[in-house]
Amino acid sequence: MRILQVRFKNLNSLVGEWQIDLTHPVFASDGIFAITGPTGAGKTTILDAICLALYGRTPRLNKVTKSGNEIMSRQTGECFAEVIFETQTGRYRCHWSQHRARKKPDGELQAPKHEIANADSGEIFESKIRGVADQIESATGMDFDRFTRSMLLAQGGFAAFLQAAPDDRAPILEQITGTEIYSQISIRVHERQREEQDKLNLLQAETAGIMILDPEQEKEIGQAHETRRKEEADLAAKSAETGKAIVWLTTIDGLKQEISNLADEASKLQNDIETFKPDREKLNRALNAAALDGAYATLTATRKQQADDSAALKTEEEALPGLESSAKEQAEALKSVEQQTSRVKEELKAAAPTLQKVRSLDQKLADQKKAVSEGDKGYKKDAAKIDAEKKARLEEQEKRSNAQET
Repeated sequence: MRILQVRFKNLNSLVGEWQIDLTHPVFASDGIFAITGPTGAGKTTILDAICLALYGRTPRLNKVTKSGNEIMSRQTGECFAEVIFETQTGRYRCHWSQHRARKKPDGELQAPKHEIANADSGEIFESKIRGVADQIESATGMDFDRFTRSMLLAQGGFAAFLQAAPDDRAPILEQITGTEIYSQISIRVHERQREEQDKLNLLQAETAGIMILDPEQEKEIGQAHETRRKEEADLAAKSAETGKAIVWLTTIDGLKQEISNLADEASKLQNDIETFKPDREKLNRALNAAALDGAYATLTATRKQQADDSAALKTEEEALPGLESSAKEQAEALKSVEQQTSRVKEELKAAAPTLQKVRSLDQKLADQKKAVSEGDKGYKKDAAKIDAEKKARLEEQEKRSNAQET
């Protein structure tokens, strides 16, 4: 298992969002690095974030639940931890998160969320807390205890090892490193050795009662074995030939069955052809009719046009005598009008001098009317002038009378 990237937010003293890319050349070039800093700087918080993202718990804190979360930074409303790691089976992304109601610092804690997904495609494998633990153990081969003993040694466990007495260090070392499995292996090896020794003693007792054959008996048994082997080879050859014959007969039966099926199908097709014969004649006639469909449509249109032209011609022929009679009457009327027009022209020609005199008189009359109109205008002006003078004279008389009275 190799951790590639760590990302977390609002954990312990590290408020805000943080990210560590372990694939960066700064970390990958040397192959080893140290996390240093004063007490409370957040060194262990980084390790807690890794455990929290993978297993939803840390060596210093039990499982985080809805009832309590001691790892979330104070005065914050949400926190998360995410780890991207790879194993021989692929690259995975584990994400753990929890928040308060409305993500407010004083909100009620909500249930934590935990999921594991494919780091490349983003496909989520599991989003249930128990299922994620099983997926982690399947992908890495380690549960929480094995992980904290082999890859993430807790501070408390190492301090207990250093402060323990020499006789007590062995069990503590087994506890923090998981080496108790070697004691179990030793016990299992001892039990297995005892079981195998018992089996060996039993086999030796059985072989002690076996009689060793003489060379002649061994030779006779070998010859009988050779004879049986040859018989077995002959029987195997016969069995192979018999198998070929069985396959050949099976093939023949299959071909016969196929021939029978084909014959039945041919008979059925012949019956279908006979049944379809009347419909085939209809189909042929329909196809021929369809081939002549365009020509028939043209012929039908031509016949309709011819019928319309014949009807129009008949109508025109019936109307022709009336038109001829009307034309004759119109010609006579035209001749009469032309004669009348000729008479009117002659009368107009004769009346031309009179008309000229009338026009001259009309001109004179118009001139006189104009003169009269101008005289009326002058009269109206003179009358207005007289009225004005009368008015002035009256005013003068009134003034004079007023002066005489004064």
